Amino acid sequence: MALFSKNADDIQGDVEEQIAALRKEISKITASLSDLGSEKFDDVKRVATKQVRYAADTAKENPLVTLAIVAGAALLIGLISRR
Repeated sequence: MALFSKNADDIQGDVEEQIAALRKEISKITASLSDLGSEKFDDVKRVATKQVRYAADTAKENPLVTLAIVAGAALLIGLISRR
């Protein structure tokens, strides 16, 4: 019986070591994915900021066209919401 309990203890120790190694790897993968997500978010934020600035500059340069577009969009939204 002692032979079997020793093997069980060895197996349990090996399994615990493997679990610890897997936890460490999962932690590394999670950190990598977090960094990648953060980089992508920063890229999207940068592009969105550029587009907002471009739209604001265009609206300032062409106020009548901007007013016409806003009025047209409001009219379309009003017509669609009535249905």
